[in-house]
Amino acid sequence: MTFFHKHIITGPIHSRRLGISLGVNLLPVTEKLCNYDCVYCECGWDTRWEADPSELPSPQEVEESLRTALQKLKDQGTRPDSITFSGNGEPTLHPDFPRIARLTAACAKEYFPQNPPLVTVISNATRIGNPEVVDALSHCTKVLLKLDAGTPEMYARINQLQKGFKLGAYQVDDTPEVYYGQLLRNLENYPHPFTMQTLLFRGEHEGKPIDNTSGAEWEAYVERVKRIRPAGIMLYGLDRETPAKALVKLSKEELESHASVLRSLGLENVQAFF
Repeated sequence: MTFFHKHIITGPIHSRRLGISLGVNLLPVTEKLCNYDCVYCECGWDTRWEADPSELPSPQEVEESLRTALQKLKDQGTRPDSITFSGNGEPTLHPDFPRIARLTAACAKEYFPQNPPLVTVISNATRIGNPEVVDALSHCTKVLLKLDAGTPEMYARINQLQKGFKLGAYQVDDTPEVYYGQLLRNLENYPHPFTMQTLLFRGEHEGKPIDNTSGAEWEAYVERVKRIRPAGIMLYGLDRETPAKALVKLSKEELESHASVLRSLGLENVQAFF
């Protein structure tokens, strides 16, 4: 079953990685809008390659919805652990993401001044070459940037970059190989602490094997991580139904075994989430 965020603000829900999480969706509430079409995406396959910024919620609409939700939670005596940008696609694609990130951080401190919730961004990292996006992310307390593969071939197979995707002034013009190289350079040069998130799984799609967990692919991923040196690493397994049907979820023991490999290399704060 395809999972959509049907409002600007959703939840709070209990997240296996973030605790009590209040979701912020900056994309359309009826469909997915993303520059990736990942084989495991809970939102299903992409249906559009182009959109107008006027179709997205305005900063004012986001702020009003967020304030309403935070006030309701405060009245109930509930404090979320995280206000989380995720939604029906890549949140940093929103042209006003920098402004929205700053106002969200301000609201978190206003409503819970003694212990503000984390402001978390779950991102595919494709926009961290943009200085305005990098500055916006510096206002967030937890930044999760994705890397699912150690080679451009597996990257293309898993993430399925949508060449031709367009939203406002942003457009995908390059090939997956070029994008992957840019992604690695941007992760290596990212100026603030961040947590790398990686979904480990195996299977096949359209007759081609997918496996980022073993052999040369896993070894290549490890080498990438050693160069990037993130402040933390989250390894996690499949949770919701996936659009590609022949994917296999790793066991808890397998995930923990991969985490142990990374810890043995001196990488910090490596966690496995089943």
